Amino acid sequence: MHIDCPKCGGDISDTYEPADPSTGIMSGGWYCDACDHPVADHEAYEPLPGDVPISCGRDPSEPIGVPFSELASRPGNTVEQQAKYENFKRIARSWGYD
Repeated sequence: MHIDCPKCGGDISDTYEPADPSTGIMSGGWYCDACDHPVADHEAYEPLPGDVPISCGRDPSEPIGVPFSELASRPGNTVEQQAKYENFKRIARSWGYD
């Protein structure tokens, strides 16, 4: 594979260094000694089975979770209190509790 430096156009094919997570270098690439310019190898990354996708689809100003005022740990007499209790039970089930 032939790689040219984007700044000076020189051949930097023989300067490739792979990623080395043990030293904190997370992406490999080439380096041009003539113009002191690194060229990252972003195309070489292959997803691994344990990778977790990161999504930024949520509005950061949106609150996360259920406000405490909308939960009740005991059933009540009114429809509102019963709805709060059902919400509490739903969250408890999602954490593995009955």
